[in-house]
Amino acid sequence: MSLQKFLNSALLTSVILMPLHSMAETLTITETMLPDTFNLDGTIEAVNSGTISAQTSGNILSINGDVGDSVENGEILIRIDNTQQKAAVAQSEAALAQAQALNDDAQTLLKRNARLVKQGTLSQGEYDRSEAQAKSSAANVEAAKAALRQARTQLSYTEVTAPYAGIIMERFVEVGEFVSPGTPLMSGYGTGAMRAVTDVPQRIAAKYTNTSQVSIQVKDSHTPATDVTLYPFADSSRHSVRLRATLAEDTSQTVVPGQWVKVQLQVGSRPAILVPEAAILRRGEMTAVFVTMNERSTLRQVRVGAQRQLPQQLPQQRQGETWYEILAGLNAGETIKANALDELGDRSANSSTSTDAQPDVK
Repeated sequence: MSLQKFLNSALLTSVILMPLHSMAETLTITETMLPDTFNLDGTIEAVNSGTISAQTSGNILSINGDVGDSVENGEILIRIDNTQQKAAVAQSEAALAQAQALNDDAQTLLKRNARLVKQGTLSQGEYDRSEAQAKSSAANVEAAKAALRQARTQLSYTEVTAPYAGIIMERFVEVGEFVSPGTPLMSGYGTGAMRAVTDVPQRIAAKYTNTSQVSIQVKDSHTPATDVTLYPFADSSRHSVRLRATLAEDTSQTVVPGQWVKVQLQVGSRPAILVPEAAILRRGEMTAVFVTMNERSTLRQVRVGAQRQLPQQLPQQRQGETWYEILAGLNAGETIKANALDELGDRSANSSTSTDAQPDVK
């Protein structure tokens, strides 16, 4: 029988017993602990995002930005007609000047009456009235100052500025429209920190204890969360708990709000069996390893899981190899060939030697 036919037959039966001695390196299977993780679908959102609304009344004079435009912190986005606001400021300034003049007169009168009372030429009642008038005029000055501050604040609201650097997401008004306090003007998000938002089943949320358990998968890489907020209450309709995981600054620059990501939550650890990639023999959809027992070599079919990082407790000389989890087909304590191709080479050499010594008899 040729070697090719022999291997084909072995892959169909998934077991080959060959009493041939092989020099291929062996590896004893040990059980190791892997993180037990739970993967959830999440959505990216900006930490800073919201809608800017008008805080004063007036017609829109100009709009400096549209959807998709980048803006800087403090940049003027919208200008509102400020005719009424300027008039209110002028009126408040005049009222303050009048109040200050009356207050100056009242304070001067109070000082003069105080001297007259001491000289005995003014009654105490007249002095008390002048003192009350002085206090009233001083209070009027403070009220006029407050009115002026309010008027100037209303004037500042006619220039709508960006609260932080970001990108405009939507514009709700056009030039010439009349707006009043509370009218939405623009919405946008900050280009700084981003976070992933997901809903965690209650049984998984109960196992959360600290930030180190959470990581976010962006494309093909995992990044640990810098800050995690797990809501202290559950959603009554979905029976899940909202989780927000803030991304690192460098990762935040690679994502946009609304993007789908994977949020990974570590909920403990579990035993697993890992083998190096070189030990796995792949033939089409068939995956197998060579198991040694009683100096015999057996090709056994296994079910291979995902690629895993090499735990530190495994041999350091194999740190550069790629390892896979074996879901079924191997048990701890068994011995396998560390390199399946080397084992095939040894078998081919042994088969050739055996064929030369004992030719086929027809």
